[in-house]
Amino acid sequence: MLKNKRLLLLTLAAVLAAVVVLGMKIAYPSHRLLAFTLLGLGWIPLVISWQINRRLLQVQKLLLKKKTRPFRAHGIVALLLVVAFYITWALFPVEKSPLVDLSPEELQTEMAEDFSSYLMLRETADDFYAAFRQSGLLGKEVSSLTKAERTEIRERWRAGVMAFVEFDLLKGKYRGFYQIDYVAEPELHANAFLLAYMAIITQYNTCLHIVDLVGDNAFMETLLNEEGEGIPPDSYFFMKQRLTHPNVVLRLNAAAAYYELVKKDITWDQSVVADFESRRKNFFQSLEANAAIFIENPLSILERAAFETLLPVQKKVAVQMSYIRTTDRDYLITPELLAEHQPKLQPGDILIQRRNWHMTNIGIPGFWPHVALYVGTPDELKAYFSDLGFQPLETIKALYPDVFQTLETSDEDGFPMRVIEAIRPGVVFQSLETSAHCDYLAVIRPNLGKISTFKALLGAFANVGKPYDLNFDFTTDNELVCSELVYKAYRAGGSLPLKPEVISGRRLLPPNRLAEQAVASLGPDGAFSFVLFLDAVEKTDEVKLGDVAAFKESWQRPKWDVLQE
Repeated sequence: MLKNKRLLLLTLAAVLAAVVVLGMKIAYPSHRLLAFTLLGLGWIPLVISWQINRRLLQVQKLLLKKKTRPFRAHGIVALLLVVAFYITWALFPVEKSPLVDLSPEELQTEMAEDFSSYLMLRETADDFYAAFRQSGLLGKEVSSLTKAERTEIRERWRAGVMAFVEFDLLKGKYRGFYQIDYVAEPELHANAFLLAYMAIITQYNTCLHIVDLVGDNAFMETLLNEEGEGIPPDSYFFMKQRLTHPNVVLRLNAAAAYYELVKKDITWDQSVVADFESRRKNFFQSLEANAAIFIENPLSILERAAFETLLPVQKKVAVQMSYIRTTDRDYLITPELLAEHQPKLQPGDILIQRRNWHMTNIGIPGFWPHVALYVGTPDELKAYFSDLGFQPLETIKALYPDVFQTLETSDEDGFPMRVIEAIRPGVVFQSLETSAHCDYLAVIRPNLGKISTFKALLGAFANVGKPYDLNFDFTTDNELVCSELVYKAYRAGGSLPLKPEVISGRRLLPPNRLAEQAVASLGPDGAFSFVLFLDAVEKTDEVKLGDVAAFKESWQRPKWDVLQE
């Protein structure tokens, strides 16, 4: 018995490991193969356990057959009833249709108006697809998109989503077409049916075309799924899932059969009917050509379920770890030391930081775990950007009045707000003395013109108040991590040789990789200049002034605190 329990625990462990691999996208892009391999391995102890208990199972199987034989017919009938109930529930809504309360004349008028609405929606759907097809935007790498292209995708997608919602309303309104008496009003019945059927086909045909354009561009899917700007969360995911949902498949097949029965009674414009039949043919041919979607969609559901199960755990663990520091000593870089070096800093400088003995360092790759962006005080901003030909403070005040107000304030210790960064509460302003109260601090300066630097700061200001992204994904903009804030700020301001990587199915640029990439372009003719390196000596609790050579090798240092010099 104990052996069986151990075998079953091995099977359970394999299943849990598969869920973790699938949800966290470990070994991406081969995570699905790895997950199913683990599930396959989980069968081995299960089969061994079954073999051990085979005799007992055989005896119980004979007894079970004997006891259940009289009830087989009942089981078959019950199964048929369940299937019949499901089909009825899926095809025929229980609620009373508002169509039946209208007189034939009123219904005719109502349907004529909705027919016109369908024609406008059809045109919107066609324009929506044509715009994306001609631009080729959905097939592009998300990392290569300009801000204008990204904005265009989001705006067009929002318009498409709104059209899909209106299609849903039209389908819902005429879903109860069967409640219109076919014997008494055959034409009204047939026309109402066709309105719903045309809406389904036009909507799903457009959806399928969009899925074709996106293809296997997983990061584009993530971008389209992002909530905000009037777009509901996971809109692309649910749109794609509809194409293979059992209810949809059942309704499409039932509608195809019913159309052959009632099309003789349809009185809509024959050119519109011919267009619908062409779309219907195209849809079913495209669906057949994309049969793999019937496998892809269930796998996506499994992957998403695993992700949504693990994400709250990941977030909770990350938040709890952020509170844990395994030493009582204060950080080595003091406000007094920062005051000595603060005059070296300029607006737009990138602050790269490390705090030893924090549990969060374990989960962040590399030596450097955090970056921030130096903004400066209003006086510093005015002095630095005074030769641009405009008033920078007035621009900030006009575009971001809350930011301007914050920059004029001080923290509870009386230090002015000079730094913007993404930390656990989200994107916030802090004083330099709070933000850089750490053990190691490096400062680098992008070699860009002042106009580009000012644009970068404005790009950062646009994100103030957004939450911290505990999913660590650069593809989305509604939540940010520290290096994402800096990276996207300078994407808005100019071009820097910083390139996110794909790690566990997410696009991200960890702070240590940002430092490494910056080092590769460091120098007078490079993209970055060295400004400052305050280097800790862990064994003596001291801070020394490091040179550019020390900073260049810093990203290669071991992340483990006990190994620090």
